[in-house]
Order: sequence, then C-alpha cells, then structure tokens
Amino acid sequence: MLTFNAKVEAVIGSDYFNKVYPVIQSATQKIDIVMYEWKWYSHEFAGGVQRINNALIDRAREKIPVRILMNIESMGHAITKINSRTASFFQQKGIQVKFGQVGVATHAKMVIVDDRFCIVGSHNYSKGSFTRNQECSVLIEGGEAIRPFIDYFKLLWDHF
Repeated sequence: MLTFNAKVEAVIGSDYFNKVYPVIQSATQKIDIVMYEWKWYSHEFAGGVQRINNALIDRAREKIPVRILMNIESMGHAITKINSRTASFFQQKGIQVKFGQVGVATHAKMVIVDDRFCIVGSHNYSKGSFTRNQECSVLIEGGEAIRPFIDYFKLLWDHF
C-alpha cells in the first residue's frame, strides 16, 4: 500500500453537484472523464447534470481540453442510446468523446481535473444518481495521490 499526502472528502448522495461543479468550473488545464451512463437534459437547464454538461462545454470554449470516455453496449441497448445522444451534443461543441468496447463494460465513474483533483465513485451523470439513488464517491485533491487514476485514464484513452 502506498501512502500519499492528499485531501479526501466524502461525496454522499445529492451532495455530488455542490462538491464537483466548483471543481469543474475551476479547471484551467484539462478535464478527463470516464462515465458509465451520461444523460443530456436539454429541457432542464437548471438541473445538476445539465449544469455540469454546460460547464464542460464552457471549459472547451475556453480551449481547455475535455476528453470523455463512455460505456457502450450492443446496438439498441438503452445505455448505448443514452450515451450516444450525449456524445453527439459534446462532439458538436468540439469535445473529444470515445467509447469503450462492446462486451466489456466501461463501468468506472471518474473525473480528473488539472491532474490535481479526482472524483471517483458510484455516481453516474443522471438525475437519479444526483437526486434519488444511494450513491457515494470521493473527491481527492493531491497530485501523487491521484496518479493511479491519471495513469488508468491514459491507459483506457490510448486503448480506445
């Protein structure tokens, strides 16, 4: 086991938006994300998921690289439809989006901001995960403490 000097904060249930949104807003270098399910709520501009979606688009407009890796299942599968729809909105705004491999779930939920912050846990990007479900994640601040997650993202990104 490795020991690192890092700040770790629990992100429980509906606290996700309030703790993660400011981290995304603070990005100045890059944002890398792996997400199993990611919904796009074009009719709910004030909802937490859509506010994060819009914050990512804003960061991309500011020329901050945003890279997203999402899960894909067989054609016609609900997750594939949901994630493909979200991917198309992001791609239209110049955000790089890739999909994992059919038959191998990309089940991680991970956000890395500026190689300084990592949010990892059970929260998908859906209204249910942000408001109803019993979810828990952690927000880690500390460069070396999040190095394994940075390396994992790079491994996945380069693979797909």
